[in-house]
Parts: sequence; C-alpha cells; structure tokens
Amino acid sequence: MTLTETPITVAHIKDQFLPRSETFIYAQVAQLKRYRSLVLDRHPRQNRDLFPFEFYESPAERLGRWAGWIERLSLRALGRSPYLEWIIRHTNVRVLHAHFGQLGALFVSVACRHGLPLITSFYGMDVSRFARIPAWKPRFERLWQYGQRFVALGPQMAETLVSLGAPRERVVVIPLAVDVQRFAYRECELPGRHNAVRLITVGRLVPKKGVDVLLKALAQLKAQIPFQLWIVGDGPERERLENLAHALALGGQVVFWGWQSPEQVADLMAKSHIFVLASRTDPVTGETEGTPTVLLEAQARGLPVISTLHADIPFIVRAGESGILVPENDAEALAEALETLLKHPERWGDMGRAGRKFVEERHAIPHVIARLEDLYDEVLATVNYV
Repeated sequence: MTLTETPITVAHIKDQFLPRSETFIYAQVAQLKRYRSLVLDRHPRQNRDLFPFEFYESPAERLGRWAGWIERLSLRALGRSPYLEWIIRHTNVRVLHAHFGQLGALFVSVACRHGLPLITSFYGMDVSRFARIPAWKPRFERLWQYGQRFVALGPQMAETLVSLGAPRERVVVIPLAVDVQRFAYRECELPGRHNAVRLITVGRLVPKKGVDVLLKALAQLKAQIPFQLWIVGDGPERERLENLAHALALGGQVVFWGWQSPEQVADLMAKSHIFVLASRTDPVTGETEGTPTVLLEAQARGLPVISTLHADIPFIVRAGESGILVPENDAEALAEALETLLKHPERWGDMGRAGRKFVEERHAIPHVIARLEDLYDEVLATVNYV
C-alpha cells in the first residue's frame, strides 16, 4: 500500500471494522477532506459492501488470524503492536485516532513511542464499563496523562470523563455525524381515519435499548388507539421480547423486522409516523448509551421522536420541540408520552420540521468533519512529547 505524503495521514484505530451499527465511525473515516484516513484493525474486515474503504491494514487479514492474536497479546503484555507499528512508520502517519476508550488506553504506549498525538473518541460502553473496571484503571490513568484529546459525544459524557480522571482542558465535545442526504426529509403524513399509527424503534435488541419497557407502555394503550410497532434490529433479547409481546397480548400489533441495511432502515422510517427509543442504563452491566445515531436519523427524516432522559439524549433531542423525553425505565411516563402524540397528530409536522432543522445545523456530516479536522490541526500544532 502506498500513501502519499500529502495530505497528512490520520490512522484510525478500530477493532472490528465495521459492525453494521457503527455508521457514525464510518462517516469520520470516509468523509475527511483535508486529511487522509488509514484504518488499523487487528481483525479481518467485515461488512465490506456496507463500508467500502481503500486504505485498510490488518495483520489478521494480511497474515492470518494467528497474526492478529499475536498482535493482541503483544499489545496487552508489552505495549507494542509490531505489525501496526510497522505500518505507522512506513505510511507517514501523523495522528492516531482511537475509536472507543479501551483502544486509546491500549495504544497510548504506541503513540508515546512514536511521538504521535493520540485522540481518543468515546461512545458510551467505554465510559460506563471499561473505564470503571479495576484491571483497566492503570491503562486509563496513563491515557489521561498522555492522550492529547478526549472526544465526548455530549456534555454529560464530557463531565463523566472528567470525573474519571481526564483533564478538563483536553476534553472536547464533537457530536455524531449524520448523512442528511440518505435520511432525506419527508413531511410526515397522517394515517387514514381507520388506519393504525406506525411506530418504529431501531437498535440492537439488548437491555439498554429498553424495548421491554416500550412494549409494557404500549400494552397500556392497545385498547385506546390503533397502532403498529415496528421493531428493527436483532440481538440476544429478541426471543424474550417476542415472548413478552405475546404475553402482553399485543399480537399482530408488533412486527419484528430483524436486522435491516441502512437503506432499508431509512425506507422504514419514511413509512412510519413516530420514532420511539426507550434507552436506559443496563440493569445488570450498568452500560449506558452515548447519543444514539438513530434518534438523529429519525429527526433528519422528519419524524417526531419519543425517548428518555438518559445519557446525552437531551443533547440531541430538543424536548418539547422535536420530541418528548421521559424518565428512563418508566413505562407509565412513556405510555403518557405515546398517548400525547397519538392523540395529537397535528403536532407531528412542526416537530418533524424542528428535528430536521436541528440535525442539519449541528449534525450534518460537513459540519462535524470540519470540527474534527480542526481538532487534528490543533493537536498537530501543540503536541510536544518529552
């Protein structure tokens, strides 16, 4: 692989490039204008059709899976990543950008050894879980000491990073990027007089998404207002949620679509009336959300949204303007919010327009990428390893 000396190369460190749900990382990697992206991954690439990318290096893909395991063991035990460091030396990498805090904590020694600035982006699970595991504490302490910038998705996450030890002056907020062209605005159409209102929720079927809370809330409304809930996504909770829907006698009012491509998700949103995401703290692991991309995509599409006062969701949904936010894990409050929008469809249009405007102004890809590239400029101008 040959990379020219200009523009400057940023190495994006990302294990598992790229799960279907991480479109927000692909935007950062693929949409840079003044910098060139190189992806460094210890695993073979996945979902190539969804995330095509030219400049990609992986020891497992080049030499076999055993090479990826050697790389992993070396990094954890010795703080060295032999193959990826060879790539760094031979491709004129000037900035390391780790996606997820645990990778920043692992690669900080690599950054120091090569005299490179390290930016670490946090997304949710890394803050609520990895940074709090005692065995990881020394690694994160070293990251707080030597990392140049720590990128949070919103102000609450930023404060959490500071509480964990990150220097406040090195914590910055850069919101998620959304492709507003793919999720083109469409005026919300009211259902016919005798037609069901189509509700949609999108995400992995895991406890923190709160789909069980949503089903319990809807069970309180089933005799009042005709609706159909579309559940888009898959995961370990699917069978339990299907059984719960049956036990609540929701029957044909709930449709499990399974995993859908980004294009199919956009199409299903276009056919829906209201988007709902009942995010909450995982009752077992304590894992939380960051700023769920689907809430931004739904607003870009022009859907009124209902969600929860969880993590940085209030940072990406303007309560009372583009959506309604209720306490997390509260089925009764969620039922009241659903009833409010179901009974007042005249509000949908104004809320949809407000959401679209908000996403365009703060989360459109060009705005976010410009902020990210300004951050690269900043660290390159100020980094000074001793």
